[in-house]
Amino acid sequence: MRIICLVTTITLATVTLLGCHGGATTVQHDASAQHDAFEIQGKWLYLGPGDAVHTLTISDVSIVYTAVDGTWSSNWTIKDYDNGLDHFQLVFESGTGMYSPTGQNISATYDLNGAVLTMQLADGLGSYLPVTSPGSCTEGGSTRIPNCGLYMNDN
Repeated sequence: MRIICLVTTITLATVTLLGCHGGATTVQHDASAQHDAFEIQGKWLYLGPGDAVHTLTISDVSIVYTAVDGTWSSNWTIKDYDNGLDHFQLVFESGTGMYSPTGQNISATYDLNGAVLTMQLADGLGSYLPVTSPGSCTEGGSTRIPNCGLYMNDN
């Protein structure tokens, strides 16, 4: 009987430990859960490419895109983020004007280098494309990377 209890205890402990991740911080939002802050929290100014100049305000629960001229905005809830893997998932909440980005769910991968944030978006949840060219939204100097944006910290 003692051996069965010991084996059961060891098995349960092993299963519990295998379910834990080391190093990366993945957060699925639960209001009662304690978690690390999202490392890219703050206010960001869009640098391009393109002409839809906007700010990006990021907390650990939401992201708000706002046109600098005030003509549009969109509000998103952060479903999940992982500081170790540099990605997050967004769920659309509301928007005004001809807002950007569009879609119901978005996944993003990012690279943070000092005050410069490179972000690549993908439709749907879980489509994490690698950041192709950190600090740039072009490949080979001239080919634009789709759904890529550069931001400067504006805190």
